[in-house]
Amino acid sequence: MTARTRRFVLILLACSLPDLAGAAEPIGKASPEQLRAWMKQYPQADANGDGLLSPEEAQAYHQKLQRDQAAARRAAPRFRQEYAFATMSDGVRIALAVGYPRGFESEDRQRRWPAVFQTCGYPGATVAANPGNLGDRFVTVQASIRGTGASGGALSPWRPRTWQDGYEIIENWIVQQPWSNGRVGILGYSWPGLLGFLTATTQPPSLKAVCVGGLIDDFYRGIARPGGVPNMGFPVEWMNNWYRSDGVFGSDAAARAARGLDDAAWSQIVAARPRRDWTQDMLWLGLHQPLDGPSWREQNLGTHAARIRSPILIGHAWQDEQTGPTGWQLWKRIADDVPKRLVLTNGGHGAGLLPADVTAWFRHWLLDESDDEIAAAPRRVACYLETPAQNREGRDALTSPLTAADFPLPQTRWTRYYLRADRQLARNAPAPDEPPGGYRVTHLSPDGGDPRATYELAFTEPAAVCGPAVLTLWAKLETLDTDFFVLLADRAPDGKVYGLQRGLLRASHRALDAQQASYAESDGQTTLIRPYHPHDQIAPVVPHEPQEYQIEIFAFGHVFRPGHRLLLSISQPPAGDPIGSTRSGTPSYRYDSHPPPGHVAILHDADHPSSLLLPLLPELPPSAAEPVPLDQQAGLREVR
Repeated sequence: MTARTRRFVLILLACSLPDLAGAAEPIGKASPEQLRAWMKQYPQADANGDGLLSPEEAQAYHQKLQRDQAAARRAAPRFRQEYAFATMSDGVRIALAVGYPRGFESEDRQRRWPAVFQTCGYPGATVAANPGNLGDRFVTVQASIRGTGASGGALSPWRPRTWQDGYEIIENWIVQQPWSNGRVGILGYSWPGLLGFLTATTQPPSLKAVCVGGLIDDFYRGIARPGGVPNMGFPVEWMNNWYRSDGVFGSDAAARAARGLDDAAWSQIVAARPRRDWTQDMLWLGLHQPLDGPSWREQNLGTHAARIRSPILIGHAWQDEQTGPTGWQLWKRIADDVPKRLVLTNGGHGAGLLPADVTAWFRHWLLDESDDEIAAAPRRVACYLETPAQNREGRDALTSPLTAADFPLPQTRWTRYYLRADRQLARNAPAPDEPPGGYRVTHLSPDGGDPRATYELAFTEPAAVCGPAVLTLWAKLETLDTDFFVLLADRAPDGKVYGLQRGLLRASHRALDAQQASYAESDGQTTLIRPYHPHDQIAPVVPHEPQEYQIEIFAFGHVFRPGHRLLLSISQPPAGDPIGSTRSGTPSYRYDSHPPPGHVAILHDADHPSSLLLPLLPELPPSAAEPVPLDQQAGLREVR
């Protein structure tokens, strides 16, 4: 990783998950859940290689990280930081940490500075972000959202009061400072990105640019219950950190240490936090509201996206193991008269925002340093395919992107392949009497049936795909319900299989909302390219009767090379999702799926033509002449 990339990532991940280095509680008393979480973050801490992290291994690696951080602090350029509070219109005080760039002199009334603002509830928000990571061109302002760090109020990040706090900090505090030039940008990835996006929906007049990534457009569909199937992995583990004894993600302990607060001062902050309504927490909704409804929708970013009026850059990674695969859809919901840019790439969490893009975006909108390329509407979408894997913190090497004015890409050739009895995907439709395929749903032990149905498409020439896919599945069940898990993968000539993307659907949630679905027009025909299931009612399946299911396969981009095969697999959801696993290989999404055992017949005859719709591109990306091996592509993992 280059030094420039490393500096950029430090500020981008300043509000990152609490890690082993900053653990506030004794390592020896860490819970098994905490040890597993640290193992995901730092698989290299597993000294004996047994796949488990012991308290002794955690303690040793904790000490190493602290030594490394101390060395980094000694080597890092110094910058001046200050702590402050901003009082909101309802009287709640929000804690701020301000970083001043080199060359800043508070007594100099002639020079004015733009600000870059971040807000979240992680410990990183309790200290200032280093302005040097953005070239010492901006003052940085970090805010701990209410109920976290040294801020008062009740934690409720997905409610308008928290977003209004961002508005008031920008308009009533930042731009009122004597050093301000009246221009503010928002920067954030993951939780800071989500909150930055929601702050932008309040339309602060002084907000001139937004750079966010790692977003979730719809909490129900995107992460908590994709396809109606409960995800008890990352979202539940993440939400459990709201209830820690040392504050949300340990932010209370971090704030006390950073500000040097004594017991009396801290007691005043705690006293300013009213008890919150636990039933409004997203974790409660995920556990106790299995259907979509107002409580879910009013907290979704997508519900409010049309209110964004500031120039915005959104970054998204196809295989994001934390915030999931659907955040790019927010870009579509923002009005076309708003300057907007979308950057898409294969990769995991943290891969979506490119340092060069962020710097260019802020310089263009906050410093009037013109960059026609970064703001050009005809090139406002950039799709990177075959991005090489480096590590979670950043990328040094990039392929050349496909650029366009819209996504899915206007040049996409939506191509339908039919599932055939010989387990192949073919362009020609099935015969009238073609026999069905299928698989068997089991629980603890297989009973002789195949646990998945697979179909393949061979490539003799390079072929690029980019966009969402749709499986039109005709099936007969022996039961009243089941859960479908659809996996798209690349089978290499050596037999290894690498997961690309997936889709899920609970059969009883099969109802479609045609008005909210997405379509493409081509040659006078309208093609469904993204089905939308309302998930607001349950409709049992009639056993042994053919039923059609439209299953969304989340967007992805990939180049299939000669000799490779596209593998389509249909099964019940695995306990651990093979897409978007952590660096140690541990699945990040884990499905609570227990459909009744029974045979699922997949139909592919003339009356029931199951098919896969793929977003083929008419040409390869500019850099596709030199292929990147599958095991070296960001976000791709070998699956079995």
